[in-house]
Amino acid sequence: MKIKFLPILLVSLLTAMSTMTSCLDSDIEQVTYSSETSITSFSLGTLHVKRVGKDSKGEDSTYTDTISMANYPFTIDQTMRTIENKDSLPVGTDISRVITNLTADTNYILYGKIDSEGAEPHDTLWTSTDSINFAVAPAEGLAFTVWAYSGVKGRAYHVKINVHKQEPDSLQWSKEPMGSEFTSGSLIKQKAIYTNNKIYVFGKTSAGKAVAEYTTVSNGNPGSTWTAIELPQQTDTYSATLCQGNIYFLANQTLYKLTESGYESHNTTVGLDQLLASIDNSLYARTANNESFIYDVQNNTGTAENFNLTDFPDKGQKILSANLPVSYNSSLTRAVLMGYNPDKADGSGFVSTRMTNDRMWSTYNYEQADTFRCPNIVDPSIIYYNKNLYVFGGEITSKDYTDYKSPFSALFYSTDNGLTWEPVKEDMTFATEGTSFVDLYNRGKSKGEGSYSCVVDQNNFIWIIWNDGYMSRGRVNHFGFLPKWE
Repeated sequence: MKIKFLPILLVSLLTAMSTMTSCLDSDIEQVTYSSETSITSFSLGTLHVKRVGKDSKGEDSTYTDTISMANYPFTIDQTMRTIENKDSLPVGTDISRVITNLTADTNYILYGKIDSEGAEPHDTLWTSTDSINFAVAPAEGLAFTVWAYSGVKGRAYHVKINVHKQEPDSLQWSKEPMGSEFTSGSLIKQKAIYTNNKIYVFGKTSAGKAVAEYTTVSNGNPGSTWTAIELPQQTDTYSATLCQGNIYFLANQTLYKLTESGYESHNTTVGLDQLLASIDNSLYARTANNESFIYDVQNNTGTAENFNLTDFPDKGQKILSANLPVSYNSSLTRAVLMGYNPDKADGSGFVSTRMTNDRMWSTYNYEQADTFRCPNIVDPSIIYYNKNLYVFGGEITSKDYTDYKSPFSALFYSTDNGLTWEPVKEDMTFATEGTSFVDLYNRGKSKGEGSYSCVVDQNNFIWIIWNDGYMSRGRVNHFGFLPKWE
């Protein structure tokens, strides 16, 4: 590399050394110049970020935002002599004109300036006002070198500025369905459960026979086949519920647990008509007398609660649940129930909640709410994902949400345990490329309710299982990023 400013640096250093030598025979104390060549801090100034927003007509429009990047920390590895930001800058950040702030053992800092991609670097004296082009930097970054006051040239630091290539909060879907067909044919009245790296789907065949099928999933890849499991007659496929790693379900008011060899029954002392949720080590159910019932799966004991579930949808309706952590107490869990409300077809959906230490279910009365009520979704799904509750599914019959009437037109989210809901207009959306989710849903819609199901696996992939067994896979981008370095 050519070093443009090296002669100036050497002259200044030689002058200082000459002055020191001339004083050796005097009474003045000898000065020894430091050979330290470390960079001790590095940060960025203000940068431009290209963003996509909505114009006055609601159409996508690009604009440029100006953001201070001073709060993005850079890690300096003094052993390997590398400097980089572990938390990448936002998508669209322009790093072709970067103002840098750094401190070092001396003010004599050279960097390998590159004018165009692939060009040879030429050493340039760094100043805090330089506009440096990091966009053309090689993979290892730009070289920054500190010269010591003693005249020693330090070992170069390689500086990298990492920029996200994907929008971190954007939900990305597979373009086409994945996996294989169910061995039992098309299934309706579906309920899906994820456990032990497997997706289990309970459903009914076109002949009305209840079956369960499972397939493996690993790092976003589905298994090549489904395996069928015979179930008791009169199995309520909507009742499948995961508790303490085991799958429980109801058939003819009897509680069963799925086992490796099939299934086994449990004596609950009372007949159960509906499994509602699982909280910690207990199943919450509805009795044949329309009362609430708690069954402790560890101790095989049940407790009846003397209050009627009068504000719940009719038995046999599809009721789904999601469990939420409680921020102020790690020992508590909140369950949220959600379902279609046929009695209020043009109104709100059904949402009820209960925590571990509650004595009863609390159902939201959306009649008193002016806006933001839960949409009434035919064939709904609910998931707790990315620290929010989301609901979606078939046709929305609520008169409040006519803009989102079509199946799979939007995801609705809640940040307050299901009390208020809003449609997501950016980032968390359904696939816009490949086979339409509406087309996939409509293939089975005419055959009955529950022609699809949905689960989230341990790697934060969302799986939508269609009526034929093929699946669509989605995940928010940041769940696929490497973890931040400590």
